[in-house]
Amino acid sequence: MNQRKHRVRVALSVDFDAVSAHLGTGKHPENNMSDYSQGIFAGKVGALRLLRLFKRLGLADKMTWFIPGHSMETFPAEVKQIVESGCEIGLHGYSHEIGRTNRCIDLATQLTGKKPIGYRAPLYQIRETTISLLEKHGFEYDSSLTHHDSQPYPLPLTSPIHPPDFSKPASTWMHPTLLPQSLTSPAPSSFPTSSTLIEIPCNWYGEDETPLSYLPHVHNSHGYVDVRVVEQMWKDRFEWLWEHAHEDLEQPTGNAPDQEKAEGLTEFIFPMVLHPDTSGMAHIIGMIERILVWLKGKEGAGVEFCRYEDIAREAKEKATRCRI
Repeated sequence: MNQRKHRVRVALSVDFDAVSAHLGTGKHPENNMSDYSQGIFAGKVGALRLLRLFKRLGLADKMTWFIPGHSMETFPAEVKQIVESGCEIGLHGYSHEIGRTNRCIDLATQLTGKKPIGYRAPLYQIRETTISLLEKHGFEYDSSLTHHDSQPYPLPLTSPIHPPDFSKPASTWMHPTLLPQSLTSPAPSSFPTSSTLIEIPCNWYGEDETPLSYLPHVHNSHGYVDVRVVEQMWKDRFEWLWEHAHEDLEQPTGNAPDQEKAEGLTEFIFPMVLHPDTSGMAHIIGMIERILVWLKGKEGAGVEFCRYEDIAREAKEKATRCRI
């Protein structure tokens, strides 16, 4: 391992989908009691198992739960315990559907006494219109995309990417995709506006559910992957970033402060996305405990667990300073 200084923020999160997962993005005409039963397990058993684990490890107030409005209203006692643990609450749709926020904002505000500032799109399916809506409501961050896999970044509004129509003349579709300015411009002014969201990245390789849960009517679920495969993949990812994440920041994009370069600092975030119906299962939660204990063992070397809101606010402050 290299001798550089490190600052790593583990962005631990839980998507408390429960029954809502089978009502929105997971809606299917053949869903039945068996499917909904998995969601009830998530709400009544899995979520509390995870909460007890986080409390035991001293992490309950250093993480974020993204909770659909349906779960807030279906499992009020369980959600109350989650809120009382001191974590951040972010939005995740109502019935795990795409693009609705108003009622969910009200529900989360009633639960926590403050307006939520973070959002994760169900199934990571976010559109430009949703980003615009989040900005309108004063949200500070989203966690649905992966323009980068281990650095927070400004997420300006861009035009939708349209697939080419090959039936038309090539001149109509042979053109490059316009990337967000904050990803391409070295100018400090590339951070768009004060309302621009910070993106805290996540993707399928940082979550538990796709490889470890079998959902009969979801085409990309597996469910019979050995938990040690996922555990080792997460460790491999972390160790590669520990050695090489600074190389991304040292590229001539103007996005890394000179002080960090001079100090030889390797800085990155390590997002983790868990689900109670997956990580709450008896054969999986032990692996979750092992990986969290493994990460906690590095706290003296510069690793810390952080709420998403804290990561987003620091990233926005840093981007604003670079703009001045």
